[in-house]
Amino acid sequence: MPLLNESATSGPVFVFLVVFAVILLGPIVVSRFGLPGLIGLVLGGYVIGAHGLGLIPAGDQTVPELGQLGLLYLMFVAGLELDLQILRENRRAAIGLGLLAFVVPGGLGVCIGLGLGWSHGATLLLGALLASHTLIVYPTLREAGLSDTRPVASAVGATVLTDTLALITLAVVAGAETDPGAVPRVIAKIAIGFVVLGIFSIAVLPRLVEAVLRQWGADGVARYLVILVAMLGTSLLALAFGIEGIIGAFFAGLALNSLVPNEGPSMEQVEFFGTAVFVPIFLVSIGLLLDPSVMFTGDALSLAALICGAAFIGKAVACWVAGAWLGFSWPERLTMYVLTVPQAAATLAVTLIGFEIGLFGVTVVNAVLVLIVVSILLAAILTRRVVGWMPAPERGSGRLGARVLVVTPVTGPSDAAVRAAALLSRPDGGSSELVVTRAPGEPAPDSAELRGVRQRLARHGFEGTLRVEVADLSDAVRRAAAAGEHSVVIVDEPAFDHAPTGIPLLVVDGGLSGPSVELVHGGGSEIDEMVAEIQRRFARDAPRARTLRRGSGAMTGRLGSVTVRRRPVAAAAAGDGGAADG
Repeated sequence: MPLLNESATSGPVFVFLVVFAVILLGPIVVSRFGLPGLIGLVLGGYVIGAHGLGLIPAGDQTVPELGQLGLLYLMFVAGLELDLQILRENRRAAIGLGLLAFVVPGGLGVCIGLGLGWSHGATLLLGALLASHTLIVYPTLREAGLSDTRPVASAVGATVLTDTLALITLAVVAGAETDPGAVPRVIAKIAIGFVVLGIFSIAVLPRLVEAVLRQWGADGVARYLVILVAMLGTSLLALAFGIEGIIGAFFAGLALNSLVPNEGPSMEQVEFFGTAVFVPIFLVSIGLLLDPSVMFTGDALSLAALICGAAFIGKAVACWVAGAWLGFSWPERLTMYVLTVPQAAATLAVTLIGFEIGLFGVTVVNAVLVLIVVSILLAAILTRRVVGWMPAPERGSGRLGARVLVVTPVTGPSDAAVRAAALLSRPDGGSSELVVTRAPGEPAPDSAELRGVRQRLARHGFEGTLRVEVADLSDAVRRAAAAGEHSVVIVDEPAFDHAPTGIPLLVVDGGLSGPSVELVHGGGSEIDEMVAEIQRRFARDAPRARTLRRGSGAMTGRLGSVTVRRRPVAAAAAGDGGAADG
């Protein structure tokens, strides 16, 4: 009997060891040669694959299946982090860029297919695979703070349009090849699927997830799993109607956009697992497909040169024309280009299905693999330039709920303060922070008390961090105002009588007569708009809200069970330590 078990080098433990070693070492090795880390992941996948060292055999599906999950995760995070206000403001840009990015390279692909004498089905599939793209470099731009910029929002929105059109083309061509009479049914099924997917993502999924999070959201593990199940469930719904799962994952991200703010703890979990596990495994799975002995033959390289030129030039023309139409600077146009030029997910799906139904041969498949590798390399190298040329925007600039701070004494927080924070931050996808203050002589809350606080926070839909600070209530508020990092501060103490300048302040009184909120502000013409905006957001919690009444020196009104008042301007502008006359 041998001392060592030989099967240990062929089981799942060995596979995961090898894959995670590549994820760890691949970026480190290629960075020494000045190459982006994601290239190390693709090349590392080739090294350990069947055509390299053979550490992972060709028939092993563990890594490819996890790679598919990584692709869903990539699209989900893109929808989750997308600033919906910026997307709404740039929806024309997203649609325009998406149509151009589909038509121009797709048209060049059709010309190549016709020139080579291919069948109509193969020609259309070639155009579809060149028109699609994958957001491979999106995590890099996100880490650089560019995810909220106009070109990134436009390119992400365009991705959904181009990939959807490419996959619809694939479904129609595949249906026509297998059953010519099935084409109308395929189109009708996809159309119904998009309607169902849209209704589910807009009306059902957010409410369902919010209800579950209110029940179990205090547990960080449960919270993450709820988010993951929502992504997979929506992807499965899309697949049920013949729509690619990546589209469903993106819709899920949009649906949960306001429930998972970009700087909250849930987003930290989502980004951690995506950066450390899922997305890198997707890139490694691409490397497993590479076979240089076939890819670098004369026929494959000739075809690869044609389709690479069509894809790269077509995307460049689309981004340049769309950028000129939108008034984008050349760094902004280049930002759109690095997001739309990588070919991977939909490209691979169209190619492999085209091969299965007999429209593509082995030469086409390997030429497309060359396109995938070269496009990823090109995008990764250019992204480094983009990060240096594009200034990062001020996160959440000018938005009331961008960063909400709740300051409470050790006896807090009250339900009214927590609810107010959630209602203010959610429409902007903002982050929240709760600071429990205590005097040096006061006992610190124990772990059981903090768990209870977290459970109450979750029940009110509060997504944010909790910390305890040894400080006086007014000192904590004063430091927050001086730092200028928060868009609004909520003080959970009705007797609070300081009004520091430079930041809107809400004083909450959760008394027996009903919760009331007092707006303290230094004055200015924007005060009316601010009060109206607070009323609109609080009205979510009280549908029978009445219009604010304006009196002399103050504005009062009833928002369901919440009262909003404005203190006299002189008191609000009194500065640190200035008394406020209510």
